Amino acid sequence: MIFLILGIGLILRLISLNQSLWLDEATTALAAKMSLGEMFTKLLPGDVHPPFYYLVVKYWTVLFGYSEISLRIPSVIFGLATIYIIYLIGKKLFDKKVGLMGSVLLATSGLAVYYSQEARLYSLAAFLVSLSIYLFLRKKWIFFSIVLVLIGMTDYVSLFMIPVYFVIGWKYWKKIVLSLTPLVIVFLLWLKVFIVQITAGVSLRGSNWWNISGIPTFKNLALIPVKFMFGRISFDNKVLYFLIVTGAAVLFGFLLYKAFKAPKILWIWLVVPIILGILVSFIIPNLTYFRFLFCLTPFYLLVAFGTEKAGKLGKILFVLLIAFNILTTGCYLVNPKFQREDWRGLVHFVEPKKNGNSITIFPSGANMEAYRYYAPDAKIGGPKAIKAGYSQIWLLDYLGSVFDPTDTAKVNVEALGYRQEAEYSFNGVGNVYLYKK
Repeated sequence: MIFLILGIGLILRLISLNQSLWLDEATTALAAKMSLGEMFTKLLPGDVHPPFYYLVVKYWTVLFGYSEISLRIPSVIFGLATIYIIYLIGKKLFDKKVGLMGSVLLATSGLAVYYSQEARLYSLAAFLVSLSIYLFLRKKWIFFSIVLVLIGMTDYVSLFMIPVYFVIGWKYWKKIVLSLTPLVIVFLLWLKVFIVQITAGVSLRGSNWWNISGIPTFKNLALIPVKFMFGRISFDNKVLYFLIVTGAAVLFGFLLYKAFKAPKILWIWLVVPIILGILVSFIIPNLTYFRFLFCLTPFYLLVAFGTEKAGKLGKILFVLLIAFNILTTGCYLVNPKFQREDWRGLVHFVEPKKNGNSITIFPSGANMEAYRYYAPDAKIGGPKAIKAGYSQIWLLDYLGSVFDPTDTAKVNVEALGYRQEAEYSFNGVGNVYLYKK
């Protein structure tokens, strides 16, 4: 049965896998093309993540290339592996039935599918954290120790799991400390880069970028359970959205209530990292739902156990949950509105229309990786590249509210005598304006 579930999970994760890369995925592609020296000296000091995921993708692309699908296949693999691990954990803590139920929920989850299709580290982090819990339960301390190192070198937020191990296994605290020793050693070697990353992040305090990076707000906190239930979809009609969210919250809340007496390890795993995330986000923003993807495993195991405890009603509710997951996941997979930024569509539209004296202008001097991925030789630049003499200026407003909230770039272009001739819109990227003399 588990192999059938894995097959379903694989099919869902292969649909729409070739959608356009968005900005952060293009950063992954850039990292994969770098030499090791460039990655560690140029990219990582200005990044906010450790190097392990980038290294995995780098050596993967050496064998399989840099296409959208190739870049995303590692995340697909890690997503499938997590489905299998949730089954093993459920079977260990409860029985085979609960393990299978948890794996079905994760296999069809809109959020899990989305990030199993993303060329970023979150699918790998979710797999490693789930694997660490399984190894902890099995008391496989050597392998547990190795996985802890990989977690620490994949995702800083996943390190919020460390207190979880001590709380659930205080009787084995000496073995946990010993298992953490290799991670401490590796992190000390990495400390210099980590300090540079943190310092760069803190320097953005008070900026518009800081405000969208995961500061502790009620909205950011509420989005964690909402996205756990719904995945990435939403509704333009906010009243309808609120009503549907409320209905889903009642359903999931009831099942979590029925799972109240589940092993404490699952509750601690679900709650403690998020609480730590809230506290740390007052210093460094990190309170965004996708950073806690590794908490989706205990969430679904608790829901699965709750349906089991609910008896005959639970069977009906479980069918509703699967239907709900398939519906929300299907909305994402077939509707481009819920998919990633359409840089491929934008670049393939703009570049053929440019001549030798045209340029594409971004609101800042950064965030050009996705455009570069699809047009490596394109003539592009930030606001400083605005000047007279171009026959065309293609002006993007991507993240304009963050980098150019007063539309300074547009004002400067028009001050040089350019006039807007056309405006085009692309999913997730926003508008691009064509200016000519």
